[in-house]
Amino acid sequence: MTDSFPTDAAATPETLAARCVRALLQRHGVARNKHAAVVTEVLGLSYSQGNRRLTTSATWALEELQLLAEHFGETLDQLIAGARSDDLLDAVLLIGSTRVPCRALRGPAVRKPRPGALVMTPGDAGWLVLPASPDLATPAFDVLRLVAEPSSAMNRRIAVLDDHDESAELIVSYLKTAGFDPVAFTRLEQIAAALAISDFDGYVLDWIIVNDTVRSLVADIRTRDAHGPIVVLTGQMRSGIADESDIATAMTQYRLRFFEKPASMPIIAAALLSSFGAA
Repeated sequence: MTDSFPTDAAATPETLAARCVRALLQRHGVARNKHAAVVTEVLGLSYSQGNRRLTTSATWALEELQLLAEHFGETLDQLIAGARSDDLLDAVLLIGSTRVPCRALRGPAVRKPRPGALVMTPGDAGWLVLPASPDLATPAFDVLRLVAEPSSAMNRRIAVLDDHDESAELIVSYLKTAGFDPVAFTRLEQIAAALAISDFDGYVLDWIIVNDTVRSLVADIRTRDAHGPIVVLTGQMRSGIADESDIATAMTQYRLRFFEKPASMPIIAAALLSSFGAA
């Protein structure tokens, strides 16, 4: 394929393709200042080529977008739809007699949806998402993206510690969409002060905060809560700043979940959910 992705340079300095890629990277916890580096590495480009694709009207090949999407476990359709997350509508997902709060991205109207395919339809109290059926009497629309709110995540307070404001906010933003109640911290003193007042149900911690590890913090958390999930992240393994053996020892000693940055946000949320489910 040699077709290029359509651009929208007239409305914004970024192309539509660049906006889609940035939304993809943000969903998976990549800090904005790392976007060009990740694009460069995944696509095998020079840094200047990767940076131009994100900051100018440089053309993207569809193959490049598909490769990026697959690298993060998404499809090309999901990459494109994900850039329109601000258009998500509050809805209720109907599965038999079960009703699950969700948010959905409405697509075009469909005249004859495939039986069993999910569609959006207006209800008396708002939008409904349900499997299509031959006798569906109301107007139906394609569902381009669906974000469900897992009931097991509801009201779970999660402390998020990262000394980069943007990284902390990205994690918090995703965990909110997954139904958690996350709180962001950027300094060890902040989270220590919060713990002096109340505990959290789970933790997502950057391993190195301003040149210091969170080992002492983790030890303190474990004296308070022997079973709550603690997810540790770092992007400093390859540089040698983070000690691989130190992390491995801490994982065994304190029962940590560890992921190397850039970590997938859905995997982090799943790690938290699975820990709560097993408790």
